Amino acid sequence: MLDFHLGIGLGHAVSLPALAGLGLLVGIVAGMFGVGGGSLLTPLLLHVFKIPAAIAVGSGLSQKCGSSVVSFAKYRHLKRGDPRIDLLMMGGSLMGVDVGSRFLAYLSGRPDVLIAGHPLPLAIFVLDCLFILVLGCASVGMLVEARLAFRNPVSRGDKTIPGFLVTKVRIPPFVDLPEVQLYRVSVPLLAAIGLVLGAAEGVMGTGGGMLLMPVLLYGFGLSARNAAGTGNLLVLATVSLGAIEQALRGFVSLRLSMAILVGSSVGAQIGALITHRLSNRVLRLIFAVVLALTVVFICSDLLATILAPLHSAQ
Repeated sequence: MLDFHLGIGLGHAVSLPALAGLGLLVGIVAGMFGVGGGSLLTPLLLHVFKIPAAIAVGSGLSQKCGSSVVSFAKYRHLKRGDPRIDLLMMGGSLMGVDVGSRFLAYLSGRPDVLIAGHPLPLAIFVLDCLFILVLGCASVGMLVEARLAFRNPVSRGDKTIPGFLVTKVRIPPFVDLPEVQLYRVSVPLLAAIGLVLGAAEGVMGTGGGMLLMPVLLYGFGLSARNAAGTGNLLVLATVSLGAIEQALRGFVSLRLSMAILVGSSVGAQIGALITHRLSNRVLRLIFAVVLALTVVFICSDLLATILAPLHSAQ
């Protein structure tokens, strides 16, 4: 009775409580880290709910518009992060979203690829490879860093330790960001990072937000709480543009988006409160583990898909 059809050409019904539960999980992750919830959403829609790649990305972007508003408001109330970083990245990011969205539309129109003699949609194969590469590298780096942090008996708290993007990149003009204890940060560098993050968001429906967290943590040296409170405005702008572009191409299911948004709006509030109470080193470790588990899930499901014809032949 609680199963319904999405009206997107999908042959099977989808459970409404399951989608709301997925939204709750994604919202908690997004609320805890400001960004990164989409790193779970798109792969789970692809592999658990068997949603077509373009619809999974487009609908995921659509629901993130709502959850991003909730996260942004919560972190502004907690006075975490500096939205000026988002504003300086925004121009390049919006251009990148358009590039990424066009590339995803191109992939969705291409023929299937044969993997071990089994046809697989090209868009799903490319997205899986991108998720495994990007999430894998990010999780390994964060696990190593978290291990070093736990060995240090003194917690850094919310102190910023300027990273190499601040100390090594000296391209003028510069901007001071005293709210997060950063000074003389390169404005062209912020714009270029925004371009790359936007392109990843447009292709993966998540990559921009997920990549922003490691950039803020290690590239700029922000604490986990300040990093979580910094990316929300940028994510809101990029996902809004991405959702509009995907909707114009017919790649957004409002039923799917609203079902997930019901859970994610609640989860974002819970996640932000959890972040306010946990130490930075614990937050970094949790984020790294979440990314690593996502990679394991994607790899196992992709491998099972490839090997399925071989098992059936036996």
